Amino acid sequence: MSVTKTGEDLHLIKMAFREFYFNHGNMVQELSKMQNREFGLMGFDGVMKRHLKFSNLGGLVASLVSETPSDVFASNAQYDFPMLPITEKGWRGADLIFDIDLKDLDLKCRLSHSYMICSSCSSSCVCGSRESCQKCGSKSFAQSMLPCDRCVNGLKNEVLKLHRFLISDIGISPEKIHTYFSGNNGFHVHVLDDSFNELNAQARADLAAYIMGVGILSDVIGATKDTQSGFRVTFPMGGLDYGWRKRISERLGISITSQKRLTNLIKELGGLELFRRRVGEITKEMGVRIDSQVTTDIHRVFRLPGTLNGKSGLTKILCADLNTFDPFDESCQLSSREVTVKITVPKLKLRLKGEKFNLTDETVCVPMFMGVYLISKGLAHAVHSDH
Repeated sequence: MSVTKTGEDLHLIKMAFREFYFNHGNMVQELSKMQNREFGLMGFDGVMKRHLKFSNLGGLVASLVSETPSDVFASNAQYDFPMLPITEKGWRGADLIFDIDLKDLDLKCRLSHSYMICSSCSSSCVCGSRESCQKCGSKSFAQSMLPCDRCVNGLKNEVLKLHRFLISDIGISPEKIHTYFSGNNGFHVHVLDDSFNELNAQARADLAAYIMGVGILSDVIGATKDTQSGFRVTFPMGGLDYGWRKRISERLGISITSQKRLTNLIKELGGLELFRRRVGEITKEMGVRIDSQVTTDIHRVFRLPGTLNGKSGLTKILCADLNTFDPFDESCQLSSREVTVKITVPKLKLRLKGEKFNLTDETVCVPMFMGVYLISKGLAHAVHSDH
């Protein structure tokens, strides 16, 4: 459920977004084979115009300035006729893209900075603090989150795990892997290697499952069922030095010379079924928590790099160095001129664009980038904007 915005909220956000695209249109990234992509522009009314075509970046940016959408999307696929219905487009292949989102990480800090926004009166409360709105009694809420530094570090660690899989297991060159902050609560990893473009949905699903550690059995390290003794251990002829074989064997502390040790370990755990359960726990822990549906979809539209995220006012931006990248600074590109907003929660501590904010008053003057961020998150409303 989306956060409700007032007319004044929408006016302020649209003004900020139009100004961004007018002044910083050069940040919008031109995709390869742009003329073969389907574009989608999401309006602030929640309606998306799809099946659009732009032959060049100048035409796209001009449209963003004039129409000022809340979000801009482009297909991972290339088509012969991107403006036609999906069955008539003529699919040419699709980029391989992964999505890592904060909601899938289940971090302990998440509830402490998540808020429930009343769908009736827009008042806010910390998640879990009450079941109905204290102001109007409604039980209908939208959820909003303000990621913290711990969240960002958790996301980065997951992205780095994905990088390792793509490089060591799949054989993708590091320079072909581009990582983007999504502009809100996650990261997108784009594989710029045409050799993967023709993979169908099933092949992508198999790849996603491998990276997530789904369906990896104890058989990969040679522990299989035996009708007479219950199980047998026969290490693979290829050894245990790569892929999931290496990960599982290192976690269990075994090597190619440890056949007896692995046999004893299976017995200690209570047999093959319980050992398989232990292997499942290892693969779940060591796998990457990606959104498999995103990777599998060969007709999906993704947020266009260099454009604003309507859920935050931050920019989807390339991470040149993931280790030092700070989304609360580098992706914050809106104006710094002051606007007045009314905060809907008692206290807010956060930082954006190199500034720290400790907001305790109900009505405050803040930079435009902060005002848009809070309004987009449903935690403030615009009081006044320059018409």
